[in-house]
Amino acid sequence: MADRGNRGNRGGDRGRGGDRGRGGGRGGDRGRGGDRGGGRGRGGFDRGDYGGGRGRGGYDRGDYGGGRGRGGYDRGGGERGGYRGSFSGFRGDGSRGGGRGRGRGRDVSPGISRAFGYGDAVPTPNAEVTQLETQFVSLKSASLASITSQMAGMSVKGKRRGGGNVGPGPKPAPPMNDRLPARPAFGSQGRPVVLWANYFKVNVTRDSFFKYTIEVKKKVTKSAAPKKGSKRGGKASSRPAPDAEGTQETEQEVRGRELFLVIKATLAKLLEQDKSFVAASEFKSQIITLKKINLPENPIIIQIPKDEGDDEVLETYRVHVHGPTEIDVGSMMKYLTSSADEPVTNEDVAFPRFPEAIDALNTILGHGPRSDFDKTGTIGSHRFFPFGNDKVIEKLTHNWHALSAARGYFQSTRLGTGRVLLNVNVTHGVFRLSGSLTDILDNLGLRAAPKTDFQAMKKLRAFGKFLPKARAWRTMILATGKTIRRSKAIQGLANVWDVEKKKRGIANPPKFDRDWEYAGPKNVQFWQNTDGGGGRYITVFDYFKQSFNIILKDYPLIDMGTDQNPFTYIPAEMVEIQPGQAIKATLTMEETTAMLEFACRSPYSNALSISAASRQALNLDDNELDKFGLSVDKRLLTVQGRILNAPMVSYIANGKRADVAPSKGQWNMRSVKVVKPGKRFERWTWVNLMAGHQSRRAVDKSVVLSYGEWLVSMGININKTPMDPFREVADPANLETVFDWLKKNDVQLFVIILPEKDSTGLYSKIKTLGDCTYGIHTSCVVAQQFAKANPAYFANVGLKINLKAGGTNHKLRDDFGILSDGKAMIVGYDVTHPTNMSQRKSSDTPSLAGFVSSIDRDLAQWPAIAWEQPPRQEMLSDKLLDAFMTRLDTWSKHNGNKYPENIVIYRDGVSESQFSQVLDNELPIIREACRKKYPPTQPQPKLTILVAVKRHQTRFYPTSADDMSKSGNTINGTVVDRGVTQARYWDFFMTAHEALQGTARPAHYTVLLDEIFRAKFGAKATDELERLTHELCYLFGRATKAVSICPPAYYADIVCERARQHRPEHYGAGDDTESVSTISGAGAGTAGRQVHANLRDSMYYI
Repeated sequence: MADRGNRGNRGGDRGRGGDRGRGGGRGGDRGRGGDRGGGRGRGGFDRGDYGGGRGRGGYDRGDYGGGRGRGGYDRGGGERGGYRGSFSGFRGDGSRGGGRGRGRGRDVSPGISRAFGYGDAVPTPNAEVTQLETQFVSLKSASLASITSQMAGMSVKGKRRGGGNVGPGPKPAPPMNDRLPARPAFGSQGRPVVLWANYFKVNVTRDSFFKYTIEVKKKVTKSAAPKKGSKRGGKASSRPAPDAEGTQETEQEVRGRELFLVIKATLAKLLEQDKSFVAASEFKSQIITLKKINLPENPIIIQIPKDEGDDEVLETYRVHVHGPTEIDVGSMMKYLTSSADEPVTNEDVAFPRFPEAIDALNTILGHGPRSDFDKTGTIGSHRFFPFGNDKVIEKLTHNWHALSAARGYFQSTRLGTGRVLLNVNVTHGVFRLSGSLTDILDNLGLRAAPKTDFQAMKKLRAFGKFLPKARAWRTMILATGKTIRRSKAIQGLANVWDVEKKKRGIANPPKFDRDWEYAGPKNVQFWQNTDGGGGRYITVFDYFKQSFNIILKDYPLIDMGTDQNPFTYIPAEMVEIQPGQAIKATLTMEETTAMLEFACRSPYSNALSISAASRQALNLDDNELDKFGLSVDKRLLTVQGRILNAPMVSYIANGKRADVAPSKGQWNMRSVKVVKPGKRFERWTWVNLMAGHQSRRAVDKSVVLSYGEWLVSMGININKTPMDPFREVADPANLETVFDWLKKNDVQLFVIILPEKDSTGLYSKIKTLGDCTYGIHTSCVVAQQFAKANPAYFANVGLKINLKAGGTNHKLRDDFGILSDGKAMIVGYDVTHPTNMSQRKSSDTPSLAGFVSSIDRDLAQWPAIAWEQPPRQEMLSDKLLDAFMTRLDTWSKHNGNKYPENIVIYRDGVSESQFSQVLDNELPIIREACRKKYPPTQPQPKLTILVAVKRHQTRFYPTSADDMSKSGNTINGTVVDRGVTQARYWDFFMTAHEALQGTARPAHYTVLLDEIFRAKFGAKATDELERLTHELCYLFGRATKAVSICPPAYYADIVCERARQHRPEHYGAGDDTESVSTISGAGAGTAGRQVHANLRDSMYYI
């Protein structure tokens, strides 16, 4: 669809790419004990429930006629224009090109809304916790420690830039506990409601644990001969000298499954020495124990089989144990249950407090599910996927990729007021298909085929794409006839090109039949030595028939060779792929659709899974936890929430203001026009983009004329008749020629009709040419939808066009709070990182910062700026200084040459562990920008900074059908600020949108700095900030519905996505684990790719 950007596809103006993930990228283990959960990798999996991306956009997101709109699987269906999905059409095993599994992922109650419960009365929120929360806030209000003066004295670290009154040098930062503003009060506005939260209480009875860190090394003997092309000489080597035979011994790090097996053997050996030994590990680098370990030897020598299933050859490892460090759990529990603040030590300056204790609890609680490597797959530190009898999977083989989706559970320890909490959520991830390789090939209808069979070659290449590095059980037949299984790594499908690359120096390499690339057992010959010292070539088929009386089928052979023995070709009948192997992969549109459908589940179904199935998968009722003095309550918590009233929105009708009352978070534009048109688009034109081989019928000119008339009827300032195009149909290869013509003819707006949703990079090319090279506004629509001349489609694309022109689509009827005098600027900024790329490409690809700010009191226009950051750097660089100054100037230009008195900043995408960096690194830059710009006659502005997060794992579920939306979710406008928060700090969860399907994901806001609300509103500060944030969600300009996260953060994220489109060489379609960068150095050739001056102060990105 046009201009809408479905998830995983760049089909329209929004166009979030499939690799987005703001996952693979940012989440998961960011911040200790954090609730951010899944990887942020954009469009990847897993961002939350199934982690997904924001799936932004949609002509029917705002739905001119008030229709339903499409939506994300878990976030309010129509709200962000994701996949609508249903649970019909499960195809079952064996269907060619994409069997959908056994259908076990089907929602428990598709199409039925019901409130979750345990079959008895809903418990009220814990009264003791509520009382303790109230005490915390009362004490803080009585003796509020001001930190404003400390912040005001901070300046940019390092070399100062000229101009402005920078002020004194930086002072030492106080602990985070004292730096974050205290909660002024709990919110009081809205209708009270009791909700389930996806948290269990954790009971902790021990006062301390002991933590040991471990390093595992193994001795390896390597040839000392130089590699090909290497040169001896130069610097002296620090490696051990080779022996007389030209070999040398060295130590090598151990990782992955091998490391797991060594640590498991180490724990078993320690238990043998001391039968009372109790320990837990994350099987990477640490052990948590109840008492100090008696270590008669250190390092501990461990021997395990070199190959699993083969006990004859053993590998020797040295396990170095360091420590212990005593973990003080008692102080943490006292801190949680006391209303008085404990003294802060140097170890406690981090946020959240007691990170070592939280890590220890996470390690203990995660030890059980991690221990069974063969039955549990893991992603990161907090996500666990059962692969035993309780597995729930969905095949993603639509494009012959050997992938599947799996359902699992996220868990993370959190600190709450008066108690320790365990956050548990349903999550989804992408894994390699597992099981008998012949079954997999049969289900996909794949066989070995000659090169002349082009379709078969295409399928085999796609199938082999995700095979490399897969662990598999290889069945081996010994000379005695006995069969054994060994764990080996798959290199891929056996193919002739590998032989050509690797055969040098190898006597008698394999032979492939002519015209066979991926060959079967009858088409490959290998050299077989004979007793007389000679040998002969024999096909794999004949070898197995003569030696073992096994008749092989024509499956492609599997390459399971090594560097030392590169040509080890195994029949598919002898291979079984091991379960639980997660993989980073950019999914195709079909795979993304299947993944979204699989992950889209009702709140009832997710709550039911968490309350029951998760306890088995996560071993929450395991007796081993008792040994650590831990237990997890059997029931989910209930919390107190409130439902805020929706604001009235205003349009224009008959030249006068027309007020519209939202219903269930949405409204329509029947009989009204936009509030204010933007600058006039006098000269605009269009084109059908269609390659020569595409047979779709071009959209007729009459449709475009109808579109122009419809835009005028909406009140948009545009010539209803477009210019005749350069050509009505143009080849995408000639885009530059078309844009040259547009430039010569002073075209202001270019409507591009795409033949289909784009995933090939065409969208990126259009936006780069329009936004950066030529400075012409572009609007992409999809032919199939545009040709229908549907008013809802026309209207929703029209809303974007009016925003691009600088107009105002709708506004709030009532001004309030800091917005009432028009002296406030609202800011949003975000950083996006490379995801789902090879390590080499990821390290060469810049991160991108997106920054937006309001310029008018209606909060309709949000000009933007974007820039490149070093790879993986979340905190903004010194470029923020210039960027912020340009935003101040832009606001001043539209507001009588004055600067704002109040600035509210919504910072997107920051984990809890990075809060201090925002205050230490970014806040001083913002203050300096203000000092440089504000004249001596105007006071410096007051600032409030909030972190806005969508990629977390907290969910809420209705306890009653009376407080439930049609989809079974909480009602739009629901806010929660107690029960699962810490009363000492100022944060709240808000579900502003109406979730049409799936499980709604609330936004989580945390206040890092407040110089505005408490000073202006006192005890009502909480209500005012919640109201501002809630009502902002009704001001997302291209929709006629409330969105799930406030527009400053939302727009900043869109700006980041558009910046990705401007750099297709880094973020182009098809990035995946096999991608290799063709660009040398971060930002090579792209750092200067800035938005054209013609568009710089517009909403070009919308």
